[in-house]
Amino acid sequence: MISFFDLHCDTLSRAYLGNYNIYASPLHISLEKSSIFRSYKQVMAIWTDNSLSNYDGYKRYREILNYAKNQGIKFVTHLQDDTTDATFILSIEDLRIIESDISRISELYSDGVRLAIPFWRGTSQLGGAWDTNQGLSALGSCTIKCMLELGIIPDISHSSIFSIDEIIELCSLYKKPLVASHSNAFSVCNHSRNLSRQHFLEIVSLGGIVGISLCPEHLSSSGFATIDDILRHIDYYLSLDGENHICFGCDFDGVSSLPLKIYGLEDMPKIYIRLLNTFGETIARKIFYDNAYSFLSKNLL
Repeated sequence: MISFFDLHCDTLSRAYLGNYNIYASPLHISLEKSSIFRSYKQVMAIWTDNSLSNYDGYKRYREILNYAKNQGIKFVTHLQDDTTDATFILSIEDLRIIESDISRISELYSDGVRLAIPFWRGTSQLGGAWDTNQGLSALGSCTIKCMLELGIIPDISHSSIFSIDEIIELCSLYKKPLVASHSNAFSVCNHSRNLSRQHFLEIVSLGGIVGISLCPEHLSSSGFATIDDILRHIDYYLSLDGENHICFGCDFDGVSSLPLKIYGLEDMPKIYIRLLNTFGETIARKIFYDNAYSFLSKNLL
């Protein structure tokens, strides 16, 4: 059996909205589906619906967190031993839920949040997302500093190129790594959500990791994707000496479609087989599990 470590999914939010049981559901991810892996570790993001106000987004966050606890989901705050039990790490997608209260970062940390994506779309009180030309606001800069001081890892997926530059600068100042949990290569597919060559190299230089997203629009300019497109992004990152810095951030339950013949977590072994046949066992194991495990076992505080 193979092991799998995924850096990003939106399953919690989808399960809450649909009142699904996380153990057995029609969603991309369920614990029932995860039983095919020897070890399964998942970063679960709580996403803030952009139709909600900042205040209502915060209320929704607390409701989803309570839903997860009622479902028996326990979030770990460190990885010490490689257990075969399903393991979950908590992330936030769109930190505008702090409103303008910087002390709420400490509250999120106490909840178990260990990764956070500052933006999702547009401009917030923290600064600009991928579809804007805005960098960090003063509050956004203070928020990133607070995260770095506490031990919440910045995740620059969904950030504008200007916000990414400033977050990287702060991480360099604090000598802390960052991640791009679900960001493909702009040089392979020129979608503005994708990661530039320079930003990938800077993440690598800081010891961070980058997750390959299964969103078809981010894999291929045609908007239609296959496993071949996934391998093209991986091959490009490998060409930049990314062997120890690539993993998966599938974005399960956060996308409206998936690559051909991929329907959910249960189909990830199809991708592993292609990785194995194309790049060999060492690289396949690193991308599928070892890189994310190594990074988070060192950096979860």
